[in-house]
Amino acid sequence: MFKFKLLAPIKLFVKTTFTVSILFSSASLLADADEEEALIELYGDEETISIATGTAQPISRAPAVASVITADDIKKIGATDIDEVLETVPGLHVARNFVNNPVYTFRGVYSAANPQVLMLINGISITNLFVGDRNQTWGGMPVESISRIEVIRGPGSAVYGADAFAGVINIITKSAREIDGAEFGSRLGSFESKDVWAMYGGEFGGFDVALIAEWGETDGHEEDVKSDIATVSAPVLGTSFAPDSLNTEVENIDLRLDVSKGFWQFRAGLQHRDDVGLGAGVAEALSPNSNYQSERWNADLTYHNPSLFNDFDVQGQYSYFNTSQETSR
Repeated sequence: MFKFKLLAPIKLFVKTTFTVSILFSSASLLADADEEEALIELYGDEETISIATGTAQPISRAPAVASVITADDIKKIGATDIDEVLETVPGLHVARNFVNNPVYTFRGVYSAANPQVLMLINGISITNLFVGDRNQTWGGMPVESISRIEVIRGPGSAVYGADAFAGVINIITKSAREIDGAEFGSRLGSFESKDVWAMYGGEFGGFDVALIAEWGETDGHEEDVKSDIATVSAPVLGTSFAPDSLNTEVENIDLRLDVSKGFWQFRAGLQHRDDVGLGAGVAEALSPNSNYQSERWNADLTYHNPSLFNDFDVQGQYSYFNTSQETSR
């Protein structure tokens, strides 16, 4: 695969395929067939992964320790947020730092800001340049818009750079062909948890269109804390709010749009987080009335033509990403 990078933020990928004919003995062919059948039985014949090498291939052939979680898998798990899904991946643990932000720990490698893990949406990085994480107000992600999640455990820096030291998580969102007309749903749960979603997939004006909207809020588990660091350091940090409960509330709005026709595809998304609680608080001092707000916009326009030339697969992509964060008292 040859990669040409232009001055404008456009990436052009060209893949050249050479065909070589080699004669094998019948015994060798049978052994290969048995091996392929065994791999299909072990991994299945539908799961493919692209983040290991940058091109789609069966997961059994990926040169990395990889996992793929599909939308059907997510339903069977019963997960309502991406962190619940990722917790099921072997070698990956989802923890929380002192401001209630998820920390994705691959094989014990982590830090509070967690810049060792690269997270992608449709193959495009959502890393915040300030500290190299997913923004201090990531706030998770509801799962109704997710088609599949690809995870590689171990360094992916050869393909993706320094931000992929411990692992890579790639979230693929649903397209029109994966949604059967209009769908609606809602759920209620403990801790005043509420979720509502609606999605549409179909043809409109000659375009394949998918539109997904999700809203949810929760008060969190509100675990009681009898004392915090300010309890014993009041002269320095001020009056302690303990005893009180952890502030783990959050409200989220997620919107996704996917429009495609022929070799062209446009995708856009908004992740709005409001009233995100600080958990144990900055410096582990409770702050029950403080919260974060954030907005994350992403969009990409992709041209992919696998048959433009006989031996070339051509893909060009222009992408946009913007994130903002505010903290209130």
